[in-house]
Amino acid sequence: MSNSISHKTRYTVTSLCFILLFFFTLFLFSKRTLEPSLSFYRPSFWPTKSQIHHSNATANHDKLNPPADNEAVDDVGEKKREMCDLYTGTWVKDDDYPIYKPGSCPYVDEAFDCQSNGRPDSDYLRWRWKPHGCDLPRFNATDFLDRLRGKRLMLVGDSMNRNQFESLLCLLREGLTNKSTMYEEYNCTVVYVLSHFLVKEGVRINEQGNSNPTLSIDKIDKTSDRWKRADILVFNTAHWWVHGKTARGINYFKEGDYLYPKFDAVEAYRRALKTWAKWIDENFKLEKKLVFYRGYSSAHFSGGDWNSGGSCTGETEPISSGSVLDTYPLKMKIVEEVIGEMKVPVILLNVTRLTNSRKDGHPSMYGKKLTEGDTKSTRREDCSHWCLPGVPDAWNELIYATLVFKKLF
Repeated sequence: MSNSISHKTRYTVTSLCFILLFFFTLFLFSKRTLEPSLSFYRPSFWPTKSQIHHSNATANHDKLNPPADNEAVDDVGEKKREMCDLYTGTWVKDDDYPIYKPGSCPYVDEAFDCQSNGRPDSDYLRWRWKPHGCDLPRFNATDFLDRLRGKRLMLVGDSMNRNQFESLLCLLREGLTNKSTMYEEYNCTVVYVLSHFLVKEGVRINEQGNSNPTLSIDKIDKTSDRWKRADILVFNTAHWWVHGKTARGINYFKEGDYLYPKFDAVEAYRRALKTWAKWIDENFKLEKKLVFYRGYSSAHFSGGDWNSGGSCTGETEPISSGSVLDTYPLKMKIVEEVIGEMKVPVILLNVTRLTNSRKDGHPSMYGKKLTEGDTKSTRREDCSHWCLPGVPDAWNELIYATLVFKKLF
């Protein structure tokens, strides 16, 4: 009897040991295989809406990965970076700039290739953005590409985002041994999608049979299905809201089937952004997407507007003083208001004030190659977009710094 009990006891203990060993091994294996994917899709701390305050004043308000309260931070530099406002600072001369040589990148449109188009000065290429409270990490194209491995980064917006898109391609290209194999080496995609307003553009036929453009401020843009396929998104809209029918608001803005005879463009901008924000909240899960909204970049027309003889030719260095440095348009206050009410934690890439001073960075009359007999008086100047290399490189450096400092990937 005792031998039988002893035998059964040994058998039971042995079985329990094997069961415990099996579940322990399964636990270790699941930890090893699941954590890498989770580390991209969901950082160790993802804030609730109340834990994110989107403000132009402090970049740490959108921290996505702060240390736990009981976690000691020994690295003084890391703590300093967490408190650093990336968007308050100054431009400093740096002889290591630009990051890529003028004329070296095949992705730059002629409209932004100022040196190849005959711009005679080059000091505008050598300015680096320096936040007051910290240094940005030097842009590391290889590291950025590693972070993008297997992912799709999409820039959605007007031609200012195309400006940024071309800059990003040129920056990332510097990390490739073979400059034509970005996709093959890293299985990543960088895409630009044109959307002037982020909401739906349309047309209507008037009583005379003529077609007129309309803007449905309560409907998302027709390109939105493509947005869903991206892992990282950078949105913008601003400059088209001060042109033509948009600014006048006469027989242009729609809600539902109703066409407003006259509607305030500022209020239309607010409602359009809320339409975009609602779409983002309804279609994006917190742990699946990383969303940036890039703020307004300053134009510097002098003596007129973009279509009335405005100029910025001859500007060769940043503005160093004056009230223009603190200019902050109402559009940006609306952006902050809308983003602050969203469920998805959108990161505001707030480049407005850092572009205020860069009157020297625009193509001006060098948006295309000079031809014989072509003079300043014969061409419309571009004081809205930016030369490449140039200011949009800093916007992409700020995206890279955000990924590094916030430990998002």
